[in-house]
Amino acid sequence: MRAHLRFLLLDDFDPDTGELALRVAFQPGPESRLELIRLRLHLGRAGNPLEPLIRELRTHVQMPMPPLWEHGLKTIVHAIEEELGTPDGRNALRYLWVRTQLLHPAEPGRSTPNHPVARQVEILRDWAHRLDQEGQALRAAEILERLLLLAPKDVSTLAYLAGFFRSQGMAEEMAAVAERWGKVEPDRVEAKLHRGEALLRLGRAQEARVLFELVLKANPVHLLAHLGMAQALGLLGGNPFPHLDAAQELDPAATASVLRETFDYRLLTPPPGDRHHHLEDLPALLGVSGAEVQDYLQFLGLPLSGPEGTVRESELARWVGVMNRYALLPGGLNWSAPTPRRIPDLG
Repeated sequence: MRAHLRFLLLDDFDPDTGELALRVAFQPGPESRLELIRLRLHLGRAGNPLEPLIRELRTHVQMPMPPLWEHGLKTIVHAIEEELGTPDGRNALRYLWVRTQLLHPAEPGRSTPNHPVARQVEILRDWAHRLDQEGQALRAAEILERLLLLAPKDVSTLAYLAGFFRSQGMAEEMAAVAERWGKVEPDRVEAKLHRGEALLRLGRAQEARVLFELVLKANPVHLLAHLGMAQALGLLGGNPFPHLDAAQELDPAATASVLRETFDYRLLTPPPGDRHHHLEDLPALLGVSGAEVQDYLQFLGLPLSGPEGTVRESELARWVGVMNRYALLPGGLNWSAPTPRRIPDLG
């Protein structure tokens, strides 16, 4: 089966070198997997600037240049050359629009050139939706990031990207897009929750705490806000149990799942003089087997954050307290942290 051209996406234009970067996406066979050809066209030189693309298509895809691509690229090149002739033509920011241009090989209605901005936004949105439906979430997110260059306050795109970055574990990107979302919709609870979760992942627990407080002031029985507040307080060394108790009353199963699978029992700033326990000491200390200790580490969030792979006593106490309080283990652990040898000076 012949390869199938999907789209041509413009990546960037460098006014200093005259290089126009682009990508061709094609399907090499019947499956939906996409392959990419990356290349640069050189503007301002003798000859046809599209020749490298024509040659690549013949070599790698065994297809001629689609007429729609040739026309669209000539339109884009002409616009760039006109821009270069202006007094501020070497300013790279003037060419951000290049990154929003996408060409379908056969359908003008699914190509962005020669359409008003509002229509270009919808064309990019349609491409992102189709790619997402095909399981190409990464490609869809990239298209939506480019859509935001045209419509920076597009709420549905901001919400999608916040969820996408969350699923990919990309905390910095999630925090940034959720912040933008929150500026567009200051009262949107989901924007605050996404940004709060991202800040927790980045270790910025105090900032996250402020966001969860805002949600709880507006909705005192919001499960995720209580769990987020408990996490922020726990990381800061505060008391998470009032918020965990509230979450437990709202949804015991969801709370237990979070406490088993994703809750972070570390302290960002452990107390001075904190003891450390080696792994081999934990079975006798907790009255369990070595295999059970390994299960706690692997599946139940017991933190191993002390020096040289040890367990901090303050974090062990927090973890045991949560396990016992919410009956997360088949049997309770008969251990509590001993009284410190010296009470730290908090003055």
